[in-house]
Amino acid sequence: MEGINNLGATCAINSFIQIICRCNYLRTIILNSQTDEKSFTNELKEILELMYNKNQSINPNKFINAFYRIFQGIFNPFEQIDINELLFYIYEKINDETSIFNPNLITNITNIHQEHDSKIALYNNNKISEISSLVQGSYINIIICSNCSNKSYSFEPFINITLDIIENNSIADLIISSMKDEYREQDDWKCDKCNINCSYIKTKKLWKMPKTLFITLNRFKDYDKKNLSQVYINDSLNFNSGSIMSNNNNYNYELSGISLHYGSLSGGHYTALCNITNDYYLYDDINVYKIKKEELLNPINCSSVYLLLYNHHHEY
Repeated sequence: MEGINNLGATCAINSFIQIICRCNYLRTIILNSQTDEKSFTNELKEILELMYNKNQSINPNKFINAFYRIFQGIFNPFEQIDINELLFYIYEKINDETSIFNPNLITNITNIHQEHDSKIALYNNNKISEISSLVQGSYINIIICSNCSNKSYSFEPFINITLDIIENNSIADLIISSMKDEYREQDDWKCDKCNINCSYIKTKKLWKMPKTLFITLNRFKDYDKKNLSQVYINDSLNFNSGSIMSNNNNYNYELSGISLHYGSLSGGHYTALCNITNDYYLYDDINVYKIKKEELLNPINCSSVYLLLYNHHHEY
């Protein structure tokens, strides 16, 4: 199992590459991509080919040089990188380089499903890509007027679910907590139907689930202070119809990879834990260790887990 050399504050990049490489869905999309030789997607494709086809550690000089050239002004050499920002910018870049215009626009909207598809297409500038189809999910935000009980709703895309931390809860518990109804006192909101400025109930539910689900723990809600509370890692997640789902579908996920973060944003270190055919490996830059599944619940891991990746179960 291949490690990756740290070239100076590149542990977040190394951790993210390991997670992508060990995810069959993401790796396949990138390896099958056809983009310009100098594109970021092609640079990532080259390093994944080396990692996947050779059983040896990687010295990523070419990729790292290209990374800082392409993301100049966003990420700078030898500076600490937040892996969540890395996820966002890498997703946006691959999506931009591989997307095509979608001519199948919905012009005659007759139901909520078509309205969802139309709004998300508009958000995506009417472009589609394999990575957006794989990674992008969506919420439905619902507001219920306390005066007339009218329901209004909007749709919101996501590429990762961000969870506030409640100590000694599991990932599954935190997802459920994040979807609870919220009562709001009168503010600047006004009901579309009764036109009254009054209290309301606001709720958020999952509408469309991606095949590859990223989850972020909000350990840096206060930028200069890290929340080190333990969060128990579920090796599988089951989303069933009910309080957090807006439809009757069931979604089952298996844990694929975790980015662990130690220290602070200004002086931290990242490693990656990856599930490879139900064996777990810890990737600490160039060093690779096989660990037992039970180690997922090690207090150190539970207080360091930061970014998780789950895959729809039929990958296994």
